[in-house]
Amino acid sequence: MAEYDFFATLREELNQIEREADGPGVHDAVRDFAQATGTTEARALAAFWRASKRHGESLEAFATEVRQQRERELASRGAHA
Repeated sequence: MAEYDFFATLREELNQIEREADGPGVHDAVRDFAQATGTTEARALAAFWRASKRHGESLEAFATEVRQQRERELASRGAHA
């Protein structure tokens, strides 16, 4: 029985992350989240990646949903200020 190739799996994941991380709005969303939470952009990207895959979405789709949710929250606060 062949041994599982962890390195090849990681390489495939990295290739997918690199493709998706270049999607429109992804870098801005990751940077904004990192600043808002006081973490590094690398850790913020890891959180985005994990959450996006948990929800079955690309980084771009997830970043768009995060941005839209944030805009709704800000608009709601502005209406109640």
